[in-house]
Formats: sequence, structure tokens, C-alpha cells
Amino acid sequence: MKWTLAFMTIAFLVPTAAFASKGPCTDDRLKFCSGTNADTGDIRLCLLQHKDALSPACEARLQEEPSAVSPAR
Repeated sequence: MKWTLAFMTIAFLVPTAAFASKGPCTDDRLKFCSGTNADTGDIRLCLLQHKDALSPACEARLQEEPSAVSPAR
């Protein structure tokens, strides 16, 4: 019984931790590109079209590496 309770606790905590970590472009992607296809290239293009309104962290990430923006989960 203790193992079942421990397993259930871990099973609920792991997904929560995964959703808590978000990249620097997550909020910008949701704000400007929510209707965009989940393709990484489409999301990047959408964000670049809104470059003047992006957060500084997202803009820096876009300049850092082209494939840095991942699709929403």
C-alpha cells in the first residue's frame, strides 16, 4: 500500500514539474502565434513577424539559434 501511494504521488508530481519549466518564447508564442501550425519553422516565422513586440529573452533566443523555438505541447 505504501508503494502504491508513493508511486501515485510521483506520477502526479512529474508532469507538473515538466509543465512548470517553460522556454523564453513560450508566453510570446501563445500571445502572438496561438493559431500558427505546430511546425517549428512556422512558429519561428510568426515570432519574427512580431519581433518588435517580443520579450527581450525571446528575441535573444531567436538570435541565438534558429531551432530554439519548439512547438507548443
